[in-house]
Amino acid sequence: MGEPRKTVAAIGCTGDVAEVFVHGLLAQGVTVRLLARDAEALARRYPEAIIVGGSMMNPDDVARAVDGAEAAFFLTPMARRNDPSTEFEAAKAVIAGARAARLKHLIYTSALGADRNTGVGVLDAKFEVERLLAVSGVAHSVLRCGSYMEDVFDPRLNLLRKGTFLLPIDRSRRISYVSQKDVAPFIVRELVCKGHILNGAIDFVAPRSYAVNDVEQLLTTAAGRTVKALPRFPTYYLFLAALPYFRWRGHRFSSIIPLVRYWDSHGSEASENTVAAFAPSFHMTTLEEHLDNLFQQQK
Repeated sequence: MGEPRKTVAAIGCTGDVAEVFVHGLLAQGVTVRLLARDAEALARRYPEAIIVGGSMMNPDDVARAVDGAEAAFFLTPMARRNDPSTEFEAAKAVIAGARAARLKHLIYTSALGADRNTGVGVLDAKFEVERLLAVSGVAHSVLRCGSYMEDVFDPRLNLLRKGTFLLPIDRSRRISYVSQKDVAPFIVRELVCKGHILNGAIDFVAPRSYAVNDVEQLLTTAAGRTVKALPRFPTYYLFLAALPYFRWRGHRFSSIIPLVRYWDSHGSEASENTVAAFAPSFHMTTLEEHLDNLFQQQK
């Protein structure tokens, strides 16, 4: 007889952003236990998963969802209006539930730049969550993800096909990217199955970083036509001017624009503490591979 299937709980994974992660975990052959307020709707969406009714804001619900699992993977809701408090409160509840259930391993997706306070809500929220984990007494691993390729490029494929790339930042700033599809295989193969617990953070990124000029060249090759980034002026300043409106509406751009402003000043590059150093045999999807696949799939 083979070993019993390992169980991974997924907390904060009911939204569209987490769909790639959930399907990825299921594809790795583990039992996936999902915590959801609307258990019936999620059961229809993920019939292969075990659904536990409840909220990630309730430590008792979290404890029920993670009880007996080899590991739990969790996302925090995006900080809206550049305010990190919602992410922080969600993480407190998840950590309390994990501690109550004596969870073996809690895995968190953070972001590059979360090693310090930046004044950017989506980064500072993760900085505070990482600090909570460090003193929680819960065995944990933190994956500081680069900018998701699926967020930056995939929704703008039609624009890219017309020869335009939208990332209005200083052309010299370098960005490290990562494919969302790499997260689940890494968690299962390198952390859960091998029993590795970081009790700290690694930068979860593809092998190299890219300036705007580099991305233009890759897009041009993948698209088979010239692709150019929109000029920083006036696009960047139009986004900044619209920030008060997005804050008033509570739109996700109220948090994304401060992040873009940070990238414009500092870029977003990984350190040397990356997946390549931790697990050199694990293949991280390159930006070249992602863009080639993106354009090929849509032909």
